Amino acid sequence: MMPSAPVALFDPLYVGAAVLYLLAALADFAWPRSRPLLLATGVLLHLLGLIARANAISYFPLTNKFESFYAFSFAVFAVALLVSNSPSRVHRMVLWCVGAAFYLWTTRFDRGAFFPPPLMMTVWYPLHVPASFFAYALWGSSAGAAVAALLGSRDPAVLRTLDQHAFWGWCVFSLSMICGGAWGYVAWGAYFLWDPKVVWSVILWLFYSGFVHLRHWPTGNRAAPKSVLAIVGLVLMLIAYVGTSFFFSHGSHSFG
Repeated sequence: MMPSAPVALFDPLYVGAAVLYLLAALADFAWPRSRPLLLATGVLLHLLGLIARANAISYFPLTNKFESFYAFSFAVFAVALLVSNSPSRVHRMVLWCVGAAFYLWTTRFDRGAFFPPPLMMTVWYPLHVPASFFAYALWGSSAGAAVAALLGSRDPAVLRTLDQHAFWGWCVFSLSMICGGAWGYVAWGAYFLWDPKVVWSVILWLFYSGFVHLRHWPTGNRAAPKSVLAIVGLVLMLIAYVGTSFFFSHGSHSFG
């Protein structure tokens, strides 16, 4: 294991963001007008926590399991802030639940800040990973809108978000794939490896490549089938991210 570094002020930032996220969820039911401010403040503390960890190791804080889930939950809550004015509470709460689940999951891991191994010391790694996380978060938002649509919402803004966030996620993930290929070449000497994470990432990219073209099919633009596929996409994303990174012990992405 790489040596660790102390992180000044991280614990109060970590707890403070969690409290604010919880208050934001409660505010959605009791004090709706205060919800965006609470969520924005939580995202700010979350960002400061990432900066504190980056300062401790003089590198992007993406070196272990704790930081992976912590950074991904930041991406989810940042997107949740983006859609904080969504007309559908179901949409907002599904996305909040995804972020909260991963934030809570961080409590299972050591919160130490570890210096990065040599294979991470390239410009491609801090481009590849955050892009992946924001793509996943956008797809989570698309799935949240899909759940709202399946539960009866026909608000044009919700259906538009379902499409737009799937497309934006695909664009960002395409960039992530390019950066990931470059990182793979630098780290392992190959743009593509028969690695579980890489294979599932290709599957995920192909799935959303088809999904974003549904609007051009005569019968593919209906709300119900698109909503089901958006939820399937969320499941595939969880397999590609959690399944391959944390349950395949011999994959090239299983470090941390």
